[in-house]
Amino acid sequence: MKVKVFTAQSMQEAMSQVKNDLGRDAVILHTRRLKKGGILGFGGKEMIEVMAAVESTPVAATTERKNLPFAYPEEQRYQTEYSRKNDLHIELASMRKMLEQVLHKVPKTEKNNLLVELLTKNDVERKIAEDLLKDSAGFSSLQQPEVIREILYDRIVDCLQRVEGIHIPANGSKIVAFIGPTGVGKTTTIAKLAAHFSINKGYKVAMVTADTYRISAVEQLKTYADIIGVPIEIVYSPDELKSALQNHQDKQLILIDTAGRSPHNQYQLAELQAFLEIDSQIETHLVLSTTTKYKDALDIVRKFSVCSPQKFLFTKVDEASNVGTIINLVCQFPTTLSYITNGQNVPDDIELADPQKLANLILRD
Repeated sequence: MKVKVFTAQSMQEAMSQVKNDLGRDAVILHTRRLKKGGILGFGGKEMIEVMAAVESTPVAATTERKNLPFAYPEEQRYQTEYSRKNDLHIELASMRKMLEQVLHKVPKTEKNNLLVELLTKNDVERKIAEDLLKDSAGFSSLQQPEVIREILYDRIVDCLQRVEGIHIPANGSKIVAFIGPTGVGKTTTIAKLAAHFSINKGYKVAMVTADTYRISAVEQLKTYADIIGVPIEIVYSPDELKSALQNHQDKQLILIDTAGRSPHNQYQLAELQAFLEIDSQIETHLVLSTTTKYKDALDIVRKFSVCSPQKFLFTKVDEASNVGTIINLVCQFPTTLSYITNGQNVPDDIELADPQKLANLILRD
């Protein structure tokens, strides 16, 4: 039996190496994650290690030697050793054949059923779950659930790779607007970002609110602005927003809070669109709650598309029992992720979206 260890950056890449080197009859013996490089275990790169084996074919000369009518002691010992190895090969081949017979009795659609059910239980759409698991059983040995789970983890991470936060330019101002339906946490999210960039990063920050429909929202943002020590302006029209942006040209970051809009109110969406069109440099983040059902979130994204959001920001991860909605939307709309929030504390409880953390949440039992 030929045994070999393969190391790669992902399970898919490792499986490809196994297939190319040992063939389709390879058996996976062991898999593990490890880190390479770095200093004392820090800063190393995460890798996948796979130990695989394949049955070896005895050479013709060896077979002929076994049938010799007479052999010296050395030949006899060789024949005995060969006989033992041959018996082991026969036993392994028999076990493999029995395993394949058992696997073939299981309908193909049910082999990955446990992982499909795990994903759908975590609110991943069945079609998306099946697509993620497509072709994961290229080897018969990949029927092992733990190996398929590793492949699935890598595929989810790949789907969520497009992540980008707010980048402050070396010159000029960065203007970022946050849009979305009511109750998703836009105002608190803006306060967290204002505190992070002002207090933690030392940038000059200003806040502008166009959410004049809720007095409580204006007062809340004013309170945060006083605590953080950043200026805030209230605007009632696109022209006033334009003036506010001109007044704060010396700021490196301007954060705009907008009123929560119903995705079914075309007039409100048109009004919001008019606010955002006053400056083509405004970067728009669509704020969505992970507690929103996927079908509702899908409708929100479609209706708010008139405002051309460049990024998705997900809130209330700590309140959601499942976060499958995130990958559902990213698979439907290949849009960049920005931040996720996981609590109400300001300036904490916000971080740049981490594909690996999200994949673990999506695959949690």
